[in-house]
Amino acid sequence: MIKRSYGIDLLKSVSMQMIVVLHVLGVGGILAGTGQGSAAGNTAWLLETLNICAVNCFGLVSGYVLCKGHYRRSRLVSLWLRVVLESLLITAAFAVFMRGSVKPSDWLNVFTPVIHNVYWYFTAYFALFFFVPYINKMLDSLSDREAASLAVSVVIIFVLLGNSLNKDIFFLHGGYSFLWLLCLYILGACLRRVEIKEKYNKYLFLLGYLLTVIVAWAIMQLLAAPIVISYTSPFILLASVLLLLFFRRLELRSPKSHKFISMLARTSFGVYIIHTHPLIWTNLLSDRFVSYLKYPIPATLALVLISAVAIYAVCTLGDWLVEKFFKLIRIDILEKAVDNIGKNRRKQQNTL
Repeated sequence: MIKRSYGIDLLKSVSMQMIVVLHVLGVGGILAGTGQGSAAGNTAWLLETLNICAVNCFGLVSGYVLCKGHYRRSRLVSLWLRVVLESLLITAAFAVFMRGSVKPSDWLNVFTPVIHNVYWYFTAYFALFFFVPYINKMLDSLSDREAASLAVSVVIIFVLLGNSLNKDIFFLHGGYSFLWLLCLYILGACLRRVEIKEKYNKYLFLLGYLLTVIVAWAIMQLLAAPIVISYTSPFILLASVLLLLFFRRLELRSPKSHKFISMLARTSFGVYIIHTHPLIWTNLLSDRFVSYLKYPIPATLALVLISAVAIYAVCTLGDWLVEKFFKLIRIDILEKAVDNIGKNRRKQQNTL
């Protein structure tokens, strides 16, 4: 029986909150609205650098958890249905309350989110999911030394060499790709084998994360090199690894906190689906927060964080309601049927 790590669950929810902060800064217009080299611009980019490792954290957690988890096809089916239902509800709401905002292609995208790449992370995860059992078998066959060598190879080839001369020679597309998610999955699975002695204070990892972020931000400011704070940057990857190591060591003993953290972890992906829906992205978030820049820097930062927390809370509530609806209509029956199909196929193959 594998013991559940509530620290890792907490990292999932914290990472999603960080992603919302990134979107408030980016699509919300904060970064574009600040002058280059200004105090407001430097501060906004520091906040961006503090949060940009969040997507990498999600990918690392997938590998860390699923490499030892029970592979179920129903996991992807239920996730697909969740994406479709939430997209359908959002599209219908815009069709009713914001007439003219919904095009015929928007309705088509609801039912074909992967084909039309509506959500890049879901598209990448969808592809990765089919390879997970085979990747896990490969990783299980490796010794600890071989796994460490594999992790080092991934970093050297796709992070160091892949970013050389500021050219995307392996087509990682800045981290917005299946290949980068695959790299993160492998690294997360390999990190699970790393044993950290108890004598090392877990807060050293948190301090390392902060120092790594500050160094990356300083280099970007001095050399005007945005690639330093991209998903595939060695600094940002290191920051995400350090956060994973910190949260892995985090002990949360309260049963009440376990229940709440589990709920946040389950709904974290729904937060992403809801607030990055194209209609919400374009009509409700795009350049919506530029007005914050007229306030002093501390007030601007506070408003950014408050807005991000509010968006996260509303989206969490929405995904939680969808989760309750799925329980009401007994979607678990469909999940069991899908899993049973897979079991029956394996039994038939074993008898041949």
